[in-house]
Amino acid sequence: MRYASIGNGRLLVNLDEFGRIVDFYFPYIGMENQTAGTPIRYSFWVDNKVILDTDLITSLSYLDDSNIIQIDSKKDWLSVSSFAFIDPDSPTYYLIMKILNNSGENKIIKIFFAHDFNIYSNPFGDTAFFDPYTSSIIHYKSKRYIGIKLLSAGSFDVEYNTTKGNPLDDIYDGKLDQNPIAHGNVQSSIGMEIKVNSSSSSKIYYVITADRNLDDLRKKLTRLNTAEIESNFVTTYMFWKSWVNKGSKERNSLNKLYNVSLFVIKNHMDINGSFIASSDFSFVNLYGDSYQYCWPRDCAYAAYALDIAGYGELAVRHFNFIKDLVSPEGFLYHKYNPNKTLASSWHPWIYRGKGIYPIQEDETALEIWAIGTHYERYKDLDELSEIYKKFVKPGLQFIMNFMEDGLPKYSFDLWEERYGIHIYTVATVYGALTKGSILAEGMGDETLAEDSIEVAKTLKDEVKKRMVYNGRFIRRIDENGNKDLTIDASMYAPYFFGMFDPADEIVWNTMELIAQKLNVSGGIIRYENDYYQRRKQLPNPWIITTLWLAEYYIDIGKISEAEKLINWVINRATKSGLLPEQVDPETFESVSVIPLVWSHAEYIIALNKYESIKKKEYDKP
Repeated sequence: MRYASIGNGRLLVNLDEFGRIVDFYFPYIGMENQTAGTPIRYSFWVDNKVILDTDLITSLSYLDDSNIIQIDSKKDWLSVSSFAFIDPDSPTYYLIMKILNNSGENKIIKIFFAHDFNIYSNPFGDTAFFDPYTSSIIHYKSKRYIGIKLLSAGSFDVEYNTTKGNPLDDIYDGKLDQNPIAHGNVQSSIGMEIKVNSSSSSKIYYVITADRNLDDLRKKLTRLNTAEIESNFVTTYMFWKSWVNKGSKERNSLNKLYNVSLFVIKNHMDINGSFIASSDFSFVNLYGDSYQYCWPRDCAYAAYALDIAGYGELAVRHFNFIKDLVSPEGFLYHKYNPNKTLASSWHPWIYRGKGIYPIQEDETALEIWAIGTHYERYKDLDELSEIYKKFVKPGLQFIMNFMEDGLPKYSFDLWEERYGIHIYTVATVYGALTKGSILAEGMGDETLAEDSIEVAKTLKDEVKKRMVYNGRFIRRIDENGNKDLTIDASMYAPYFFGMFDPADEIVWNTMELIAQKLNVSGGIIRYENDYYQRRKQLPNPWIITTLWLAEYYIDIGKISEAEKLINWVINRATKSGLLPEQVDPETFESVSVIPLVWSHAEYIIALNKYESIKKKEYDKP
């Protein structure tokens, strides 16, 4: 299970519940997992026996609201206190490991690390060798080079091995075989012996750094020393404390998860502005694909969350990424890779014998909405000029052209399961038109701004006529023109994106049905009888849908009801603070991927609403 993530836009590392590296994304955040989800193992050799990583009782947490992971492990007299962090500017992972001896006698301890890198996410054609000039293990293939180094304060010798076998088999006699090179599907191990006196401790330093060529990698490995690592720890800690203080709140149970959410979003953001939905690689082994893509919808929520948290410059970085993806027609496709190429998709280009756009129109609309709301907040016309010309303007024109009888034409829904005219899509289009018109006006494009508002008004009128049933919204008009009356949590969208007031009777009736019909074990499921990832009699509650209802309750002043839902979400996080996509309705264990960036973005959105209301109450005379 993924239990913590750290990153810097060039490298993202996930740690599992034992504190082991399980995912290592370089050079793109999400595109190449150089471990392919295989954990990097560690073990101790002491008193002629092995203590494996899985033998230890381990806990992980974010250190003092910083993007550094504290790992505490214990077995009998052996205690290990570690700090894992990534250099803010370099694709370099550091682990400072403090080994404590509580046995009452002096100990000689060996520590081993075993690696099964699968460079470019596949095991074929790799090479691993011991480099005597840098005293490190190097794995490489083509333009990917990974160096591993083990250091201590003393002048202890390093042991090593490269093999096509299981590197763990080599540790049970307490020494490594010293095979200098291997190729193919290779593994490696590196080890060091240290003395730890009774009631004392010793430190070792484990470093993994990556590069695109061998010479630059070896230069970095040569420069490594224990003093530099300790100094990097301090500067990295101070950097992240300053970074999070820009957007964080007062320290309490609600805001601890808020700060972790900021880190999760930042860690899943590539230096080029892409966000991936999740870095959890476990899905690949189950389904042959993953969440390691840039979905414009998820990205728009992430950018909006950063905007309202005070990180507008990061939102602009994302918008600059998006502006280069727009199709000639003005829309965004289903999803993208972090290197700006088209990602895998299951949406067809033909439906019932007719050619269609394989899109979810809400994704195009949401990005325009996010850019428009950003402009409302920051008024940074210069930063948005190219973004407007390349994406917002053609996107608005596409949206207005992609209409029929006052409503958007058919496309796929946000759950990526159905074709039709969806109330969620319609609401996001309304949000794009209204927020996009403000930016268009700011850019001097008054005709487009006026046209956008007129189309938005027509859209709202048509919704009242055709997408309301028995005083509440319908989920969609299906491909046969029939009303889909299924209660769906995404029917919150007309209120959230400004089409209807929260107090409107139609909104009230709709949200009451969501609260009544979709509540499972205190959380909110996606829609009635949802079968996605379902393992029990009841569907799985989702984090984002639960927070949608919380946001609505905040906006209508039902604060205690909102607090219950927010606290339900907090209790679904791991102890380290990661939020999943959904949870088991009985055990509340994570189901599907963890962390999900959208879950963390939605938490930031909900908590900002909540604290804004609480502040207004506090400021009342």
